[in-house]
This record gives sequence, C-alpha cells and structure tokens, in this order.
Amino acid sequence: MKLLNRCVSILIILIAITNTCPQGMLINLNSQFVESSLVVDKIIKEKNDYLTIDVKIPQINGLNNKEAEKVINNKILDFTNMWIKDVKQIAQEYYGGPNNVYPIFPYQLIAKYTMKSQNKILSFYIDYYQYTGGAHEITNRVSYNIDINTGRELLLNDLFVDEYEYEKVINNEIKKQIAKNPDIYFPGKDGFNGINKNQQYFIDGNNLVVYFGLYEIAPYVTGIPEFKIPIKLFGESFKYI
Repeated sequence: MKLLNRCVSILIILIAITNTCPQGMLINLNSQFVESSLVVDKIIKEKNDYLTIDVKIPQINGLNNKEAEKVINNKILDFTNMWIKDVKQIAQEYYGGPNNVYPIFPYQLIAKYTMKSQNKILSFYIDYYQYTGGAHEITNRVSYNIDINTGRELLLNDLFVDEYEYEKVINNEIKKQIAKNPDIYFPGKDGFNGINKNQQYFIDGNNLVVYFGLYEIAPYVTGIPEFKIPIKLFGESFKYI
C-alpha cells in the first residue's frame, strides 16, 4: 500500500511538472551542451523496484527559426513523455498493486540519441529501448532531419529536385545490398518491397542512410536494417550538396 501511495504521489508530481513546464517535459535533472552547438541534452532518470528510466534526448537550441525549433522540440518531448507514461502505467498496474509482486528483472526504458550530421541538415536519431518482460527487448528508432537555415523538418522527397525519381535509385541500391546477404532478411512479400513516402532516414557524412524498424523487413536477430547510399549517386538532383 505504501508503494502504491508513493507511485501515485510521484505521478501527481510529474503531471504538475508537465502542466507547468512550457515544453511539457516530465523532468529535467541535467542540461548540458554536447558536441553540437545546436543541441542540448535533456535527461530523465527515475528508478524504483519495478522500473528503471534512463533517458537522454536532444533539444535544439540555435536555429534561426525559433518557432520551428519550438515545434520540433515539443514533438520530441511529447513522444518521449507519452512513451514513458504508457510503460509506467503498465508497470504500476502489474507490479504496484496490492499483492506487492516484484519482477525478477525490472522493466527498463532507455533512450539515447546519436548525432549524424550538422552540415546544412541537422540529422540525428533517437533509439527508444524498452524491456517489459518477454523473450527480448524492443528498440524503436525515430530520426529527425532538419534544414538548419529554415528549421523545416525534411521528408525524404524534400532532399531532391522536383520530378526526380529518387525512389528508383534508392530501391535498386537497397535490393543490391540485400542480394549480398539475403538470408538475414524476410523473403518475398514479407521482405523489402520498396520505400514509402514517409520512409525514415538520416544523413551520415556523404551517405544517405535508409533504415527499417525491427521485424519490418527482417527477423529480430538482424536488428535495425540500415542501407548506406552514397549521395553522389543522386548527382545534382540532391539539393543539399
């Protein structure tokens, strides 16, 4: 009962912080500059008998378009807060009840971001790692690609000049790479059947990296499939050279 009351108290405090914070973050224990002058860390940490939270997400600080900057920061925070809230609720309902049942291995929420590019496009991704029992953990990767000059978040098609058939180039390159090691991907209709208009990607140096989620085109053991495509393949049709 004491544990349940403590969990409720923590939840009330977090809700109060969320409502009073201008960007709706759950909690900020630390904020420090990282290697990019455009990004600062937001840290969320919490631990109890059945849940460990260790989250570091980026907040953009330095774009000329402050309104766009705020929108993207809120988008990152809102997604992260909802993810934490959902798993906390599951953990509290399952382990924080009157029977005081505790897991052998506590639930885990870990989020870390990786900065990939800061030249014309601010490109990074956040890996949201989650373990809530079962055979293995799940990682969900979310990427962000932002035009540094305008603050606009870029879809894949925004990288190319109008009417350029970038899908064909990317699809052909991915098929070539899959053909080199086909056994680690799903075959046929369950495997790769082409990119979509909301395809997730990031920029890494001179490469466009297209990636897919767990189980999307390959079994779990393959991990998150990544396909590096040299930007030079697109020639002058790539707008951010």
